[in-house]
Amino acid sequence: MNLQVNALNSESNERIVDSKSNPMMLIGEVARLMGEKVREKCGDNPIIQKSGKIIMIELAKKDGRTQLDLSRATHLKAPTVSISLGKLEREGYVKRQPDEYDLRATRVFLTEKGRSLDDEIKRRITEEESYVTAALTDEEKETLVKILTKIKKNILSDSRNEGDIF
Repeated sequence: MNLQVNALNSESNERIVDSKSNPMMLIGEVARLMGEKVREKCGDNPIIQKSGKIIMIELAKKDGRTQLDLSRATHLKAPTVSISLGKLEREGYVKRQPDEYDLRATRVFLTEKGRSLDDEIKRRITEEESYVTAALTDEEKETLVKILTKIKKNILSDSRNEGDIF
């Protein structure tokens, strides 16, 4: 595969991705653009930084996790999780409660405000996805999902050592 550095379109200042030689870069660029569109429509909440967003995504998948579990699931360091949870709690998006069986552990739950924000973001993502995929046939959408699912499974099952990547 001929990997090329992205060029810059001098008129629009946008990066040009060679999708034939860099499909993964194109996927990244599409994901970034989708994120920007959703943030435009939702209004980007400056209180919730990247680590907070990652934590909220994990809590939306499974509520009532321990801080240690969130640290493992998000690949964030424990102090980062603790600080982010403090900010999220002060803003009313999450609440922390001692575990009823293990008083050393603290469980984290989304509040109504946190669930509402998660629901709004999911709704906006669905709207944006419908808009950007409107030109695709059902068969093309199905193929796209199959390909991306294969790529995701391959990434998750990667058994190489981290040092082997570069």
